[in-house]
Amino acid sequence: MTTNIKFTPTFVQTKNVREFDTLMAGLMIGKGGSGEGDERLACVSGRAGRGKTRTTQTWAARNGCAYVETVAVWSELDFLRKLCMELGVRKISHRRGPCFDAIIDVMLANPNRPVFIDEIERFGQRYLEIIRDLAKITGGIIVLIGEEELPHLMKQNRRVWSRTYRAMEFEPVSPSDIVTYVAQTTTLPLGAKAAEIMHKASGGDLRIVRRDTINLVHAANSLKRTGEVDAELAGIACKCGLRG
Repeated sequence: MTTNIKFTPTFVQTKNVREFDTLMAGLMIGKGGSGEGDERLACVSGRAGRGKTRTTQTWAARNGCAYVETVAVWSELDFLRKLCMELGVRKISHRRGPCFDAIIDVMLANPNRPVFIDEIERFGQRYLEIIRDLAKITGGIIVLIGEEELPHLMKQNRRVWSRTYRAMEFEPVSPSDIVTYVAQTTTLPLGAKAAEIMHKASGGDLRIVRRDTINLVHAANSLKRTGEVDAELAGIACKCGLRG
């Protein structure tokens, strides 16, 4: 009796993940001087679907860090209150000034506990100034995550950019990343031509790779395939996915 292949969601160490780990290691050893606020900001950018949010959320969760995923309708007060909540402030004010002061107190007490803020670019320069003030006053580590416009927005603000340790762009996942992803989530070995087909179909978008991998499992089970994934099977899986 043939055992069905299963898809198991797994956090895979892609090239982007390894590079992000290197970035964080540099920040954590205090580049620029802990407590001074110099070079304690980082910029992580890239097109949607390349794994930025999953990578940064995983790192934050594993290291007990504050992580704020912004919402388009937020005001400055909403943003500050959410940051207070993620930092563990017990009594959160309904005024901006006290919220800011509470954030300062927590960050001063934990200067090497990074704060992650996702999609801050949607709010423009005013919010970058708030973040710059937090970094300047506390010397704390703040990692900003966003799409391609984020580094351009930061560069427009010289005072923010001069405090930025490094800007990292998440690149499209490679064929070798896809081989690793399929192997770790399904145990299926992926042939070189199959990897090329999945890479071309996805455009390096990890979300599409995930979807095509799930389709690959369904196709392999339907056709009772258990060996190395060939070009034919990869093509079937990719054709099942939504394209645009």
